[in-house]
Amino acid sequence: MRFRAFLGQTNLDLSQVCVILHTPVEKHLRRVFPSLAVEEPALFDAYQNNHPAGPEATLKVRPWMVSFVNTQGTDFVLVGVYRSIGWRDRTLAELDADPRHAALQARYGMSSFTVWGAAKGRQGRAEFHLEPTDVMGDLRGRLLISHQPTQSYLRLGDTFDAEVVEITRTAHFSPPVPAWQDFILSAAEVRNLPHDWALSLAQWRGVYLIVDQADGARYVGSACGQQNILGRWREHCGKDRGVTVELARRDPARFRFSILQRTDPDLPAEEVIVIEQTWKRRLDTIGKHGLNLN
Repeated sequence: MRFRAFLGQTNLDLSQVCVILHTPVEKHLRRVFPSLAVEEPALFDAYQNNHPAGPEATLKVRPWMVSFVNTQGTDFVLVGVYRSIGWRDRTLAELDADPRHAALQARYGMSSFTVWGAAKGRQGRAEFHLEPTDVMGDLRGRLLISHQPTQSYLRLGDTFDAEVVEITRTAHFSPPVPAWQDFILSAAEVRNLPHDWALSLAQWRGVYLIVDQADGARYVGSACGQQNILGRWREHCGKDRGVTVELARRDPARFRFSILQRTDPDLPAEEVIVIEQTWKRRLDTIGKHGLNLN
């Protein structure tokens, strides 16, 4: 089954269509980007309404955009079909000042537009007004295609013909929940988890590690109470200072979180604490080499 067959059923003039295959270069953003389409559409729209020179020129002459986002590997899920109803030129400083772009930069490490422009020799970008449409609306979040991600993320509707991998019964935008060993998150990511990821962390108990990226200082903690690991991690980065004596001297924005060991959900709290103590000794986090007091 090929994607062109679906495009052909829309009655769109394919010479007026471009296909966007969103694959953010920022690692943290790429992992959660599919969920932004439904959980924070304003941020998603801000991301896709401006482009570098090549794609920008194409979008100015092809007003229809079919938007996909990379979920994992070579899989892309359909976000929707948009119609450009115009654009306005914005300076890079204006784009940086937009609260939506500021949020993308602060949470996910996107570069500022002014830094990008200095490297590329550009003063501004066109900001497109993209209007969502009902075209292929029944396939939004359900149609998956296969395409090898590349730096060139725009394709032409009259030549692009990827393989359709699957049409799911229900829409699903969240990226797959990582294995617990692969949950390595910044504070910004903890504060803005995809829904399915948060549900998993709320169910998991165990021992975790916090590393201050400023100097590599380490803290070992355990979670077996309300909301389990999710609750503890959100406590640690919920304010402008950490929540323990040593962490309170540090900026949580610099913290990196990971899970050292998952435990049985029925394991008594005192046994979880025993496991926590073994990790403190192994990682030498008590005293001058770490952030645990005892």
